[in-house]
Amino acid sequence: MLSLIMTLFLMGDAQAQTSKINTNLYEQEAEPEKESNKSFTAKVKVVREESDGVEVFFEGDKQKGAYSLNRSVEHYGKLLKILEDSKKPKGPVVSVTADGEKRIKKVEKAAAPGGADPGKSWGLGEVPE
Repeated sequence: MLSLIMTLFLMGDAQAQTSKINTNLYEQEAEPEKESNKSFTAKVKVVREESDGVEVFFEGDKQKGAYSLNRSVEHYGKLLKILEDSKKPKGPVVSVTADGEKRIKKVEKAAAPGGADPGKSWGLGEVPE
């Protein structure tokens, strides 16, 4: 009889401990995911049509894999045109911002590597002093 009471008493403790652990797991608040936006500059290698947008591949070793541009992105047509222009042989380099899942958020034409336009700094048609 005493062994039966001891067994029930010990079983009650074991169940209480496991339920306490389980409730702690469920009561913990999930940490908000940090949005890791990645920015880079590169030249477009391939733009491939998909049903919900386009897949974009870039030249270089740092940006491996396909990046996607969804049709639901604001200014989709403008961003697609910039990417298509960069794909041309003498096209500009683009600056791209994408999230951790390689979804393109923002595309801009990158600044010229030479800096400012020499024609503007020299003032064409004017005699330098």
